Amino acid sequence: MATLKNEINGLNEEQLQELQQLLEAKRRDLVQSIATLRSRDMEFNPDDNIEEMDQAANSQLQAVQLRFLDKESKLLREVDRALAKFATRQYGLCEGTEEPIGYPRLKARPWARYSIDYAEEKERMEKQASSRLPGR
Repeated sequence: MATLKNEINGLNEEQLQELQQLLEAKRRDLVQSIATLRSRDMEFNPDDNIEEMDQAANSQLQAVQLRFLDKESKLLREVDRALAKFATRQYGLCEGTEEPIGYPRLKARPWARYSIDYAEEKERMEKQASSRLPGR
């Protein structure tokens, strides 16, 4: 009697658990990173009497930290989106084609929304569309 492989969207139960654990660990790291960045932001008081050069350096550092905070926040939203898909059994499906994304891609980037083929095609289409914009 052959055993049936319990697969969801091309992934077996072990792979699903591994990917979910990777996402949960990434989420914890991102939450910690965001909290650290926000607490550092609170440390700087622009009312402090500091020299202009120090103030310029602090402003530049704050701008870099804000960009990094924005990037981390966006990634956290992607991770949360991927984790939510486990409940609906949609995890591992390309949002563009509804075909399985594939374990190697998900292992490298567990929050991936698209298969490699679809992502490349989407990027090509976006480049073509942006090259047709006026002033380019």
